[in-house]
Amino acid sequence: MMKNKYQSTKTNHRKAFNSVIAGILIATMGMIGSSFFPLTAMAQTSLDAETQQAMIDSINDEYRARAFYNAVIEKFGSVRPFTNIVRSENNHVNLWENLFAKYGIAVPADSFAGNVSVPDTLKAACEMGVEAEVDNVAMYDRFLTFVTQSDLQAAFTQLRQVSQEKHLTAFERCVQRSNGGGRGR
Repeated sequence: MMKNKYQSTKTNHRKAFNSVIAGILIATMGMIGSSFFPLTAMAQTSLDAETQQAMIDSINDEYRARAFYNAVIEKFGSVRPFTNIVRSENNHVNLWENLFAKYGIAVPADSFAGNVSVPDTLKAACEMGVEAEVDNVAMYDRFLTFVTQSDLQAAFTQLRQVSQEKHLTAFERCVQRSNGGGRGR
């Protein structure tokens, strides 16, 4: 029986030793880099610098818009279209976070939350919304001239369409209401 206990203990020690060695190898693989281990290489991006910058500019634009719309809501209360569009901006940020993860690019921090100013009137805020959406359409048009990845093209196209057809229209109606040209909220 002593022999069996000894063999059992020896087997347990061998298993523990193998687990430690496996852990060391996994840690070492991560430190050595992607040139030796293709799984690590898959997490790195193959996007050119211009495309990466377009992604960064896009998520920063979403952060800025979300911060502005939240600040308008904080100042003027639960007013449309800001309450509706801020939810949309959250969805857009999530879209970009997923695409950043897919391409292995670090997601930039949101430096806009709590750091934007709001004009004195709701009308001026609506006018700023119109201007921001017009600028968005132009930005996405520019990005679509050089981005070649189909998923990024689809994201830029979708966001451009939302800006042009939904958000811009909503802010234009907001300006008209502020001028007395429509119903209230």
